Amino acid sequence: MTHDLSSESIYDHPLIAELYDTSENYTDDVELLRRLIGDSGPLDILECFSGTGRILVPLAGDGHRITGIEIAPSMAARASEKLERLGAKIVDRVTLKVRDVLDGGWGTGYDLLIIGANAFYELPSADAQAHCVEMARDALAPGGHLFIDNDDYKGNWGAGPFGRERVVFEGVGSDGAYGRWSMEGIRFDEAGAVLHSRRRWHTRSPDGHEHDVEYVSKKHPVSAGEVRVWLDQYGFETLHVFGDRHGTPHSVASERAIFWARKLD
Repeated sequence: MTHDLSSESIYDHPLIAELYDTSENYTDDVELLRRLIGDSGPLDILECFSGTGRILVPLAGDGHRITGIEIAPSMAARASEKLERLGAKIVDRVTLKVRDVLDGGWGTGYDLLIIGANAFYELPSADAQAHCVEMARDALAPGGHLFIDNDDYKGNWGAGPFGRERVVFEGVGSDGAYGRWSMEGIRFDEAGAVLHSRRRWHTRSPDGHEHDVEYVSKKHPVSAGEVRVWLDQYGFETLHVFGDRHGTPHSVASERAIFWARKLD
């Protein structure tokens, strides 16, 4: 069945949160952030699209005060569970907001704002991505830093392939239920550089009952050039651009574009 779902309902499933947490377990971006932060701190940090806390939780453990914004309650609940296991002292340093990042309400006065882990690739348009940079400017204190981490789009999505399903992640949860998250490209609109894709969420309960949800999504693949323009437009100084999460300088051949920028006073 095909549904017209809200962004919240797309991702709000405990099994999605669990399987996502299992598959997205890398830490090289956290280590890069720690090197960039250096001896500064403790900082007031905002992470947009904070998910299950993969970045947020270790930085809170480092002593920083962190606010996370995440649209899916089940994702935020999993982050909260991780924090609870670390004790009240760390829990008290974290505020989790369950809301759509694009709705605003970010707060102000942050020392560091994180938009990591390909978050821009979940947004439907360049306008929405640029608006996040604008809101980041408004949320940061003068001299505050912005970290943006995405694949660097090279202009090749229009060639497809289309009509081929790709499994993003799958597995069995702690309760024995099976889940599979997949996507299939439908078409690419060159004018706005927007990919239309069909996403599917398939589950099978331990007793064998199966359920499928399908919906059509849009995403704009962002390039390093676009991010540079937005940072200049909204009053940021770009300090570093890395081509990977190990801190290699960005080049035209880089697969990623990771920006470390400072809000001008």
